[in-house]
Amino acid sequence: MESLAQLEALCERLYNSQNSIERAHAERTLKCFLTNADYISQCQYILDNASSPYALMMASSSLLKQVTDQSLPLQLRLDIRNILVACR
Repeated sequence: MESLAQLEALCERLYNSQNSIERAHAERTLKCFLTNADYISQCQYILDNASSPYALMMASSSLLKQVTDQSLPLQLRLDIRNILVACR
């Protein structure tokens, strides 16, 4: 992903596009945030800097999925919890 603006546009397509091909492309592109713990810091960056509610939703949903679906170390799960609590 080259920029936050591009990511925000992809997130908007993911949640709003009427075109199934466009939506599927956005889903494939953003899937790494859901499945790869290496993207946790990027999710935090998105939560701290994005203005798009769709990007914020994607980042927070991704973090929640990481915590519930992955076998992450306790300290990392606590760090993610703190990230999400701080977003309020």
